[in-house]
Amino acid sequence: MRRDSNIPTGGQACPNVSEDAGPLLQWPVAPTTVRLEPGQLHIWAAALNEFVSQAPILGSLLSPAEQARAEKFKFLEHRNHYLVRHGLLRLILSRYLQQHPSAIHFQHGPKGKPELRRKENSLPLFFNTSHSAEITVCAVTSACPIGVDVERTRQIPDIEGIARRFFLPRETQTLMALSPESRLQAFYVCWVRKEAFLKATGEGISAGLARVEVTVAPHEKPMVVSIAGEQRVREQWQLHPFSPAPGYVGCVAYRNAPLVLSQWRQAEIAT
Repeated sequence: MRRDSNIPTGGQACPNVSEDAGPLLQWPVAPTTVRLEPGQLHIWAAALNEFVSQAPILGSLLSPAEQARAEKFKFLEHRNHYLVRHGLLRLILSRYLQQHPSAIHFQHGPKGKPELRRKENSLPLFFNTSHSAEITVCAVTSACPIGVDVERTRQIPDIEGIARRFFLPRETQTLMALSPESRLQAFYVCWVRKEAFLKATGEGISAGLARVEVTVAPHEKPMVVSIAGEQRVREQWQLHPFSPAPGYVGCVAYRNAPLVLSQWRQAEIAT
């Protein structure tokens, strides 16, 4: 779970995103029966405003602690989005666990990363979530720990200054060498790759975005170039870029052999 955005932005939203109609999700609706094979990775996306009317139903699936946290939001929109995100997460995971959504229990790993509380002798199921503006995403696999990040591409007033603050010198140099029309997209591509990696490790961006170097230019293969200056480990990490809707970029990261990726959108729930 994360804040709406960690990136300092300004100006108008990306012109491809309609503030009134909401984002247009491009992925197909998930099949009725979802089967997760050992070498697969599933990414789910949902447009939050499509489920606001069902926020009370989704909220009823949450734990007492989650419901109490929801009540602390000052604005109704933020509260409803929280209920929708966490309720949808439980619905998605219930399809794999074959449990009622309200019966799912979460815990935090050693570094604070949310994870499932496993029953004795149960098979592992790894997940990670992210949200930005009106979209939430959830990545699920049984293969290994994963990290996912999604961001809405909004204008950044001082893109070079922010890049120099958060990125490595070579990343910033590559970014600024791009044409102005490509630079904003590349900035967000770099950001989501870094944050997905840090979420996969459980560290989060507090560990420092400059700890990991990633490819930035559009013609380069998405990959981790180095970790804390060490390049030998880069072949062990996989980066899968994705875009659930116009004006949004995302990435999922994991340390494993390549997994087969499926992308779906969450359809409205039955009332």
